[in-house]
Amino acid sequence: MSEPSCAAVILAAGASRRLGQAKQLVKIEGEPLLGRTVRLAAQAGCQPIVVVLGFEAHRMCSALDGFKVIVAVNENWRVGMGSSMRCGLETALGMSPPPDDILLMLCDQVRLSTDVLRQLLGLHGLAKHPITAARYGGRLGVPAVFSSIFFPDLLAVTGDRGARGILERNAVRVGTVDFPGGELDLDTREDLERSTGLSGTAKGCTKLNVSEDEDGDEGQVLPEPRKPF
Repeated sequence: MSEPSCAAVILAAGASRRLGQAKQLVKIEGEPLLGRTVRLAAQAGCQPIVVVLGFEAHRMCSALDGFKVIVAVNENWRVGMGSSMRCGLETALGMSPPPDDILLMLCDQVRLSTDVLRQLLGLHGLAKHPITAARYGGRLGVPAVFSSIFFPDLLAVTGDRGARGILERNAVRVGTVDFPGGELDLDTREDLERSTGLSGTAKGCTKLNVSEDEDGDEGQVLPEPRKPF
């Protein structure tokens, strides 16, 4: 029997209005935050990696140069995180074969490490819980791994609450991994200033591929025929 497959779905569609610049492109030690998040997911062993973009999607793709990812553009990103979750999940589940599990991630958790992701995936692999989530700030949150039994719940989320409601309603069914500093994200200028080692740069779901072109230039965005989601 083959090992269960786990796709990563990284939510990165927002406009970062409170921050005043695209958080996806804020750099940590010279590495764009979005690219860093993709790298961590890849190093943890997730495949495929689906990145959900929305605001100025083609500009955000500059952070994905050199990575093997699928970019899903959520044209309804203004509606809230729920629409981006649906866009990402439907893209991942449209792969053949579809993944057994989904690792749901954000792109602005500046203290995230490969070690945290590997702990989540390792604990989830023991099959004791249908959800394995990070714990920080006294609460459950993402990154979190969801088994297929919870895919319908994720697809049904609306508004801007994300997966937290699912985690809270099913807390007794959630395995947990401590994630020190997981509550530190980038929503405001104050968040950016508190995060040491950072420097800034200043209606449907369309699937794109980020790949290498014939001349060897990585990161070209190649639109595919629109899929019904």
